[in-house]
Amino acid sequence: MLEIANLEVVYNEVVLVLRGLSIEVPQGDIVALLGSNGAGKTTTTRAITGLLDVHEGKVTKGSIRFNGEQIDNKNPSTIVRGGISQVLEGRRIFAELTVDENLTAGAITSKDKAAVKTAHERVMTMFPVLSERRKSIAGYLSGGEQQMLAIGRALMVDPKLLILDEPSLGLAPKLVAQIRDTIVEINKDGTSVLLIEQNANMALSIANYGYIMETGKIVMDGVASKLLKDEDVREFYLGLHGEGTERKSFRDVKHYKRRKRWLS
Repeated sequence: MLEIANLEVVYNEVVLVLRGLSIEVPQGDIVALLGSNGAGKTTTTRAITGLLDVHEGKVTKGSIRFNGEQIDNKNPSTIVRGGISQVLEGRRIFAELTVDENLTAGAITSKDKAAVKTAHERVMTMFPVLSERRKSIAGYLSGGEQQMLAIGRALMVDPKLLILDEPSLGLAPKLVAQIRDTIVEINKDGTSVLLIEQNANMALSIANYGYIMETGKIVMDGVASKLLKDEDVREFYLGLHGEGTERKSFRDVKHYKRRKRWLS
């Protein structure tokens, strides 16, 4: 469904952020893209959704194709109409609008009133707390409720691909589990998901496939269940450092592991 091939992105014509990035999201799958702060995850979402221009970014090499059509040269509204919807990092709801008004804004690219009504009913069924607070000002919702609203807003156009950028950020463990279950439910309803996370345990527990990203490129990828059991992944992303040795990057972990094996 989504194919990113050898993508390079430059900011302000001088800062190279993505360095030959290649990932795929097959139809019907959940794909996890993992990485620490500064790895280039958010830049990847901007490239997919056409928002690079807003941040003085530009694709200088490679391509992004969605359902066989190249989209890295299209504007954001066209990309949304084509079937891609995004939940931005930090939720980015319209704090001064009501819950219903936020959802209406999410459907602004749709001209099918019947489809919008169906999508609205789906969101209210999926998130009963939003149904109870339809007329509430969004800025007064809790962090978990705001994340539900952000996901619901993205679902208002019934996307073929949903991109979630750090949906667990700042949430309590119970709410993280609820958001995880919601992502699974959305996927079962037929929406493919690109899940961008630092929370490797949550992401890999529900994904079909995973990519690990660092300094703008993929350093490891594989079936999610296998990545979750991989010693290097567990050491760096799940905090199992061992021997009190601090490593600052995934590459450091792999180098440390190799050096340890050589010394033994």
